[in-house]
Amino acid sequence: MNRAFFCRIAQIIHLTALSFWLGSVAMSGVVAAIVFPLMRKLEPTLAMYPKYEGDHAMLAGGRVASSVFFAVDTIQFVCGSLALASLVFMIVTGYSINTIARAFRVIVIFVTLAILSYHLFIFMPKLMLTLQGYWDFADAGDTGQADIFKDKFLDSHSAASRILGTLTIAVLINLILAGWTLTAPKKDPAAS
Repeated sequence: MNRAFFCRIAQIIHLTALSFWLGSVAMSGVVAAIVFPLMRKLEPTLAMYPKYEGDHAMLAGGRVASSVFFAVDTIQFVCGSLALASLVFMIVTGYSINTIARAFRVIVIFVTLAILSYHLFIFMPKLMLTLQGYWDFADAGDTGQADIFKDKFLDSHSAASRILGTLTIAVLINLILAGWTLTAPKKDPAAS
């Protein structure tokens, strides 16, 4: 087996990682769009929060969606790591960055990973602390304090949606660039 073989394996891993990443981040928005309206329609009362007098539908939807988003963030971390590692391995095994599209591909993956890093390591920890405060006060039956945390969480929700939307588009662009550069005709060295 030669370097070209391992480069092709890395390309397959790269495309697969980008595909799973795109699917998971895109579906997270779909799940939220289904869960919250369904919870409102069901009008649940949660036995786990008997003293909480606030919106149990929002509380239930948030618990479900939070679990989904945690799983998606884990998938994003793994897929982003695999996408980067496989691209580095491709370059090490002979994938040349000899065109504008290939150079742009490298730049876009780094920009996408920067956005993902911000999301995972800066934005989400703060958001999860707010969400945990909401759940803890709801559990204690302190509706006033729980609703303060809920409102604080909802104030950050549009930013979270923008970040996930940006990640979805960025990963899609990465996938398009990967397909474009991997299927481009080989350059004829004699023509240069």
